Amino acid sequence: MPARKSTGIKQEEYEGLNPLLLLKGLLASYIITIPAFLLFALILANVDFPQRLVTPVVVVITVISVITAGAVSTRGVRSKGWLNGSIVGLIYMIILYLFSSIVFNNFAVDRNVLTMTIIGVLSGAIGGIMSINTKKSPRYKYIDG
Repeated sequence: MPARKSTGIKQEEYEGLNPLLLLKGLLASYIITIPAFLLFALILANVDFPQRLVTPVVVVITVISVITAGAVSTRGVRSKGWLNGSIVGLIYMIILYLFSSIVFNNFAVDRNVLTMTIIGVLSGAIGGIMSINTKKSPRYKYIDG
């Protein structure tokens, strides 16, 4: 009969959504986003950076941050990683939209906002799926008897 090797650490796994894990995912994403955008702003201020590359760089930073958020938010979840990741991606994009709308005093919803929201939701789902599918399975120790 297989005996499970105990690590001594109690680790809870949830079936569905866990608000605490969603918050951890959001925190992780903004820990990546804020320094990355600050560094990019510093580069833009001091280097002759081509204007046509600004949007792609912003999209790449956003995708990396949201994939990270999706992955972190599904660490303690057994299933529905796509759902957790999508929700954290949507919340991330809503917060980013509200912040940029306040800063630029423009609350318009246009094609770019909708495109970035879709990119955020899909990136979060990808991060959640990757996190669920790359979990290490528990190792079993077989006892000869």
